[in-house]
Amino acid sequence: MAADGHYLLQLIKSKKTWRVLSTVVSLPDTARHEDLDQMGAARSVNQVRSLLVELGALPERDEYLHRLQKWTTDQIAAIPHSADQLALQQFVRWCQQRRPRKGPTTNTQAANDKRELRLIFSLLSHLNAAEQTASTATQGHLDAWAVNAPRDAFRVRGFIRWCAKTGTNRFLTPPDYPRLSFRIGGSLGPGNEGALQSALSDQNHDPRMALALLLNVVYGIRVHRIVALQLADLSITDGIASIQLGSVRLDLPAAAAAWVAVILAGKIDKRRFGGAAHDETWVFPGYRHGNHQLASSLAARLKKLGVEPAVAHQASSAAIITQVPPAVAARILGISITTAAHWHKLTGDAPTYR
Repeated sequence: MAADGHYLLQLIKSKKTWRVLSTVVSLPDTARHEDLDQMGAARSVNQVRSLLVELGALPERDEYLHRLQKWTTDQIAAIPHSADQLALQQFVRWCQQRRPRKGPTTNTQAANDKRELRLIFSLLSHLNAAEQTASTATQGHLDAWAVNAPRDAFRVRGFIRWCAKTGTNRFLTPPDYPRLSFRIGGSLGPGNEGALQSALSDQNHDPRMALALLLNVVYGIRVHRIVALQLADLSITDGIASIQLGSVRLDLPAAAAAWVAVILAGKIDKRRFGGAAHDETWVFPGYRHGNHQLASSLAARLKKLGVEPAVAHQASSAAIITQVPPAVAARILGISITTAAHWHKLTGDAPTYR
């Protein structure tokens, strides 16, 4: 009953989640994660799972990682050649699963890993159709796949390098990164400018949404990085609010100090299904226990405020790239230093590094 009333009503109306909860209550023994895994679609089951974890009836489990590992195991088992299976199993174990993570796997991290694996599966399928494997393929086979592959075919670079490192195939050169498009100048647009003015002047504005709007419109930070912000990344020193973005710490405008103060004080705009009143980790806590809000959800909320996240990112990037060195711009915008230097060059200035 501590949940957001509107959200709780939607769960009851959907019936699926409510049915799962009723089933769990009627079990003769305490529910296990394995029991919940058999009760239906992840969307409805995980709402109940989150409630049980927060109540202490279930132990913590890294849900996104668990689902990713199960999906990966099933997909690898369907690969026809055992040599390819072994190469990919080793890559997943040593390159993906052992990658350092702060806390549980997030939706964004799991989606990125899954996208990388989908492209590797596509490459292996192409090689198998040409009666080749990862160990016998030539550069011509790889290039032929890359020509018709999606724009992010460069994501297979890690696997190609792993094959070279382990001796599976030392003769392949990974696909190049695509050059991101860049438009010099440009306007934020009336909608983005109006939303920014409203956030700065309206005292009743949701502090989290005001901060998200500021970071996207002024600093060009994409929504998937904004939702991944943790409370530890925010601070107020001598009345000045700042935010940690990787190795860069940004001092925010004076108006943001009040927003950050409210966020750090623990006031939240929604409560999860049976969730606690204060999330100790995330600036944008999600409805699922231990995870932040989905990037798509934040983007949708920004659009309701009149913000077009992609347009705001493009326009603010054009301004930032002319004001700070490429190395700093790269960390703020979440792009490579090479790309930042290229954009800086397009503005007519020689890139400098610090």
